[in-house]
Amino acid sequence: MCITTGFNAPAAQRLKGVVGRMFFPVLKRFQNVLTCGLTAQKSAQLLCVGFAFGVMPLVWGTSLICIVVAHILKLNHVALQSINYLLYPLQLVLLLPFFMLGARLFPWGPPLPPHLFAAVLRNPGTSWYLLCWITLKSLAAWLVTVVPVAVLAYGLLMALAFMKNAHTPRV
Repeated sequence: MCITTGFNAPAAQRLKGVVGRMFFPVLKRFQNVLTCGLTAQKSAQLLCVGFAFGVMPLVWGTSLICIVVAHILKLNHVALQSINYLLYPLQLVLLLPFFMLGARLFPWGPPLPPHLFAAVLRNPGTSWYLLCWITLKSLAAWLVTVVPVAVLAYGLLMALAFMKNAHTPRV
């Protein structure tokens, strides 16, 4: 029994081994589903598109957009949605920076009240108007920043895949 934490260390190690034996096959199957039949080009495309749409500052619509994009680009739907869902916390964190950048790049539109939450509570009709402008400016900033980053990341991933294939011995 560990005195400082109050649990039995050998029992915790056994539990860790049991959990590992239970979840390793599940993780292995999940990895197989995500990479099933993907070439290096499709994997790079999947990662770049998934990251780009995963950080999109549109809280309500990225899942639907990912379904459409996966169908158009013939990408793995499950993998693209998984990347999208894994990046949801990052999407929420980047909402404010995208809006701030969008407000600097595109200064037109209504100014935000200093106490936004109080203004929304006082006049709910104005809140939709402000929300539309906030979303529009955030999406514009996302579009300006994500497209170059995704293209650069795709080029780097393809170069890495090419280098890996070049160093792989042929049988």
